[in-house]
Amino acid sequence: MKKHWIDIVGKWSVVLAYDFREEDFDEVDGWLESLGAGARERRDALSVLHRVNKGFTFSNDRLRMSVMCVGHASSREQWWDTVAHEIDHVQKAIMDYYDIDCGSEDAAWLQGYLMRRVVACVFG
Repeated sequence: MKKHWIDIVGKWSVVLAYDFREEDFDEVDGWLESLGAGARERRDALSVLHRVNKGFTFSNDRLRMSVMCVGHASSREQWWDTVAHEIDHVQKAIMDYYDIDCGSEDAAWLQGYLMRRVVACVFG
């Protein structure tokens, strides 16, 4: 598994993980548990990683932290589609926490920042 820590200017943290193998699932389960995910949420999230073109995001407002996992994909384009989808979930959690308007420049900046950071992690 490849994993990266993304800090959003000290306001929120994101663990980005991808390229999973079966032996990685216990570690991911531990992350989810530490963020407060219940047994069913953890089971459902991990089951997603067994499917192609899927991912999941779990966020904890109190900790100001998200885990974003991107599973295997049928193509490079599909993988990036899943990344964009999961970035939207992270962005929503942050915007809700900080009461940022969906159509604002701050929201647009956040989306671009998250994508730049993911690209830097993947190609960095």
